[in-house]
Amino acid sequence: MTTGAKTMSNSFTKARSRLLLDNPFFGTLALKLLPKEDPSQPTGYTDGKVLGYNPKWFEKLSSQQQVGFIAHEIMHIVYMHIFRREQRHAKKWNVAADYVINYNLVHDCKMVLPDGVLIDEQYKGMTTEHVYNLLPEPEDDDGNSIPWDDLPEDFGGSGAVRDGTPSNGSSTKEQQKWTIDINQAYEAAKMAGKLPGGLSKVIDEIVKPKVNWKAVLTKFLTSTAKNDYSWVKPNRRFLGQDMYLPSLYSERLESIVVAVDTSGSITDEELQIFASETSAILASMDPEKIEFLQCDTEINQHDTYTRESLPLKVEFKGRGGTDFAPVWEYIEENHLNPKACIYLTDLYPCDWGEQPSYPVLWISTTDVDDVPFGEVTRIQV
Repeated sequence: MTTGAKTMSNSFTKARSRLLLDNPFFGTLALKLLPKEDPSQPTGYTDGKVLGYNPKWFEKLSSQQQVGFIAHEIMHIVYMHIFRREQRHAKKWNVAADYVINYNLVHDCKMVLPDGVLIDEQYKGMTTEHVYNLLPEPEDDDGNSIPWDDLPEDFGGSGAVRDGTPSNGSSTKEQQKWTIDINQAYEAAKMAGKLPGGLSKVIDEIVKPKVNWKAVLTKFLTSTAKNDYSWVKPNRRFLGQDMYLPSLYSERLESIVVAVDTSGSITDEELQIFASETSAILASMDPEKIEFLQCDTEINQHDTYTRESLPLKVEFKGRGGTDFAPVWEYIEENHLNPKACIYLTDLYPCDWGEQPSYPVLWISTTDVDDVPFGEVTRIQV
């Protein structure tokens, strides 16, 4: 056993090694957490940086349960539970998260978890937020209600999830880092043929793009962009027939603006989705460049991205009110001349501004679709 603030027992090392060999998705991600023996904890926890555990409790688990416990803590990260709690009650959130994770690990990944963990068929397929809203008040053995605050931190016996980095912009950077790590671990496990079947859908829902950008943008830009004929580049198919015909060309996706609503009504989870969707546009469409604007009631940041910018590392700025007009004004004042503007938002502005000359595609996280101009596509959050 090593000494110091961050320590790791031999049994933990062995469990993590077994996980790496048998389930490389979990094992790869476990290597990115700093193990810490913490006798003050009844079981264990993670905050996205440390995987803490009570060494005496851990030693009493079977080898399979030890592996299951580590996988459980990893799933808190895969589900981004450390970033999604927002203002919800911490202990109640942990219980809801455990119900979601444990069902997936037992039924889809065929893992063995510590005795007495929370698992209930009625929550099958639900999001953590949905389970949270359905949870009844806890009761004691006599059927009396117990305040959530009076429950132990790790109620459920499989470890607790703690909040990650405070929500000041660095939280989003931490999410982006984990999204990249999760994707890499997912692809590596898939190539090795060791990805549990039930995980594929989970990962797709969490880290894959919410929008099929190739289909959406192709349809949108085809319907709005003006194709033209040019006598500069002849169509080679007809040169052998002594016919000099113009080539049809389109300047679509030379340059587009992606504007992101960074107002106070946008959650950290939505900002993470906006960053992921911007990455997906770069990866799937390969535009010449994306002018990336962050705006609440003013332009807070302007970055220029190309496919070579991937993976994106975005630090979001703003969190004031919502005003779309500054984006149109900034584009005009700085002569960006986009072929189109994609605006990622919840569509709750105080001012829409005047309709710009270029087409606008609103990507909304809400059901709002009554816009004065442009087209709306909704994404699920």
